[in-house]
Amino acid sequence: MDEIIGWKGLSESERDSVMDSLSGASSTHQCPQCNAPAQCDISAGKETCWCFELEKRDTSSIPKGDVCMCRKCLSALPIQ
Repeated sequence: MDEIIGWKGLSESERDSVMDSLSGASSTHQCPQCNAPAQCDISAGKETCWCFELEKRDTSSIPKGDVCMCRKCLSALPIQ
């Protein structure tokens, strides 16, 4: 994960922020599938998001929405 690759160069507060994001302690919205906390780094103002690191998933069975899914739900979808 890119979050961990640069760990050595992060301050303690930046590390806390990464851990909160990965654990679901901080989120930008609720997952439309399971209502769990979800994090979209793009909507949080970053240039990339954790989902860019996953293999492409088949989302054709999921209704189109304005927000993305949580890591658990997106990872559970079949790979394209």
